[in-house]
Amino acid sequence: MPSDKKTKVMIVDDHPMVREGLEAMLAAAGFTVVGNVESGEQALAAFRAKVKPDVVLMDIRMPGGKNGFDTLKEMKIFYPDLDVILMAGMPLAEEVELAKELGARGYLPKTMKPKDIAAAIRRTREDSHVFVEETYKQPESPLSPREMDVLRYLAEGKSAEETAIILGISHETAKSHAKAIRFKLGCTTTTLAVATAFRKGLLRA
Repeated sequence: MPSDKKTKVMIVDDHPMVREGLEAMLAAAGFTVVGNVESGEQALAAFRAKVKPDVVLMDIRMPGGKNGFDTLKEMKIFYPDLDVILMAGMPLAEEVELAKELGARGYLPKTMKPKDIAAAIRRTREDSHVFVEETYKQPESPLSPREMDVLRYLAEGKSAEETAIILGISHETAKSHAKAIRFKLGCTTTTLAVATAFRKGLLRA
């Protein structure tokens, strides 16, 4: 079994406080942090510069051109045997299977206790076949089924009028649903409401 001090870890997350917290936790647990970057692009640049971690702890939802899944695919080109553990602020059950399909070694919530994250890393190093995960529930939507229908079309860039035609409802009803969506998600604009729905895991790209 590899010792913690010999296990090199890279952290990939767009939130500085999250990265700092993870780095402090890993250092306290005896791991060596060889990378602390804010995007998939920066992580891949580090790989091209021959930085070679044993384990990558990586956020899934990051701004920029590459999310965690996109970055994972490219990381595997550089190091096929790399252990990548994906982390999510708002975990989604269906993403667990995608993580497995793409070759990740785990899918964990960011809310996990530091000792449990450290234990998850150790498990991947001790057993080459283990996939570390927790059981997740789909986020409960505050929106009604009809409001979700409207939101999906608005997310595709459809106007309220176009959405009304597609769903067979009046223009006023579509606008009323859009207003209710903004209110329930605490947003002042439809654009913000759509972004919030993606962030909360109510919508998927």
